Amino acid sequence: MTRTSRQIAGWVALAAYLVMGAFYYFSIKPGAGGLWPPDFHLRGYDVASIGPFVQALNDEARASYAVVLQRWDRLFIVSFALWIALSGWRGGGLRYVVAGLAVLYGLIDLAENAAIYQFVFVTPLDPAAVDLASHLTMAKFASLYLSVLVLIWHMRRPG
Repeated sequence: MTRTSRQIAGWVALAAYLVMGAFYYFSIKPGAGGLWPPDFHLRGYDVASIGPFVQALNDEARASYAVVLQRWDRLFIVSFALWIALSGWRGGGLRYVVAGLAVLYGLIDLAENAAIYQFVFVTPLDPAAVDLASHLTMAKFASLYLSVLVLIWHMRRPG
């Protein structure tokens, strides 16, 4: 059961990732003057650094970005976090740590999407919303890397 569920979660995550990639490369990035969206900024951002992206978005890119944030990235986040948790669900107590870190990553990434949506679509470039989203973006990457590292370490252990 776990193996099948893990495979389904992995395939759904991969499919969602590929669809998002198509949106990013064929609609969002070209419609934003070649600038990268905020959720790709590993070290965070501020109003001055992300403002050009938000201001450059044309209508098609803006609509595509909304679809990614509200649908495809949510599907990716949930399925990928589930895949991490199920991949680490094997003997030993460390499986609870892997699952907990996967849930933490998922929650942070979902919160980041909501924060980015807020400053792109609801209150354009509100400094407080940008600051919150920036911190969530950095926390997303940190929690993702930690989840994957602990998963790898757990999978390499005998048992």
